[in-house]
Amino acid sequence: MEAHQKHCLFRIRKSDRDKLEQFIYQRYPAKEWGTFFRFGFRRTAWGLAACLVSEERPKPGDLDRASPIVVFRSRYILRAHHIVEDGPLAAGVIHSHPQGVHVFPSKLDDKMDDYFGEELSRYGRGKPYLSLIFARNEDGTFQFTGRVFDQGEWYPVTELLTVGEELERELAASDDWRAADFSPPPSPQTESATGRLETLLGKTASKRLSQACMGVIGCSGTGSPAAHVLARAGVQRFILVDPQHFSPSNLERLHGSRFADALGSPPPAKVSIVARLIHEINPDAKVTCIVGNLLDEIVLDALLECDLLLGCTDTQHARAVLGDFASHYLLPSIDVGVAMRAKQAKLAVQLIEVCLNRAGLPCPHCLGRIDQRALSYELMTVEERQWRLEAAERAKGEGLDGAQYWGGEPPPEITVGYLTSLAGSMMAGYAENLLTGTAKMPHPRFQFDVGWTKLGVAPVENVANLDCSCRRTIGYADQARADRSVSRPTHWPPAVVVA
Repeated sequence: MEAHQKHCLFRIRKSDRDKLEQFIYQRYPAKEWGTFFRFGFRRTAWGLAACLVSEERPKPGDLDRASPIVVFRSRYILRAHHIVEDGPLAAGVIHSHPQGVHVFPSKLDDKMDDYFGEELSRYGRGKPYLSLIFARNEDGTFQFTGRVFDQGEWYPVTELLTVGEELERELAASDDWRAADFSPPPSPQTESATGRLETLLGKTASKRLSQACMGVIGCSGTGSPAAHVLARAGVQRFILVDPQHFSPSNLERLHGSRFADALGSPPPAKVSIVARLIHEINPDAKVTCIVGNLLDEIVLDALLECDLLLGCTDTQHARAVLGDFASHYLLPSIDVGVAMRAKQAKLAVQLIEVCLNRAGLPCPHCLGRIDQRALSYELMTVEERQWRLEAAERAKGEGLDGAQYWGGEPPPEITVGYLTSLAGSMMAGYAENLLTGTAKMPHPRFQFDVGWTKLGVAPVENVANLDCSCRRTIGYADQARADRSVSRPTHWPPAVVVA
């Protein structure tokens, strides 16, 4: 398989995977078992992003228990037809191979998939069909293969991403081209760069970091130190997203920036500066730079190949959409916010907030992290802001409340480099812990002030609204598009992938 060909990434929550494996291995070691399942999906430029939503487990008599292989009976197949006909989700099949047997499809598997691919695509009006095979060797080692039938074309499931208190990326047994991408020829520099990490946590942790793909949303005060730390830790793939270009005031907090960048005409994009920093640490790193906003569809396409996103922007719309991505696409993120306040030239607040977005946790709306007035301001055109300001003035002149038209411009968040660098480095550390499975965040969401006694650490706990989209559409992917909390305004410029 060539690296430019289409592929599928399949995401599953750890809790769902544990239950699924327990079910399909129930006839181990010698016999197979399986189930239909529902999944959400998004078609991208590189292939398909798919997320498990739920199993459609067989009822008594749906599978032929007398057969050592999986045999689906007609009434069970009819239920799969109803899944794709009557609802927004697609349907797939997952079955086990006997313990110690390879996971490559047999001729009977080929016939089964050919039949289901055509049938479910036809009944589902063009929805994709996905087939997975799981197995364990005698020593318990897990292996899998998979394939997708979509729009008349078959292509492989190359990676399985498991999302839980740790994040794990596993390569399909037949997927050797991407494994080569993850494992460049060793050199003295590469070996020494991660030597301390391997001494502390072992080579497995180092390998998992090298296989990870990180998305950094916002490449200034917090995003640049986060990328800096992760590049030195051995992460080799990055998706960098930021709509802004460098300005002289950024020099104080943007890691990797130089005095010459302030003199550039036109000034360089912030993503380009961070990409340069990453390549100075690791010339072999694969970095995709996008000048644009998180709400752009091509940005989402790129980010869906990531293990984890880092929210390093202080905008309300980015915070909201990171919550959508975590729920709908099973794409987790760590979001960080920094606030500083001064009175009479003395610092009164040096606050950092860290929040984990993951399917099953309360979303930013449930947590009360979204300021609706500030969100509305961010999405307005300049003309609408001016119209609302004028309408507010007219209302006041008539003795009415002008705030219904205009609540004022949100004040800019002013921060300085030592606090943003601290926040970004912490975020990178928590990301490393999630990717390697070596530690957990102390709280899903917490705040602390570096100027307070004992740092004033305070967890912030909220209960999710059961009617919220973050509960109802977990894993629905594009099939939850109508439930996204924010969408890209048409007046914003399109995102652009840059060298």
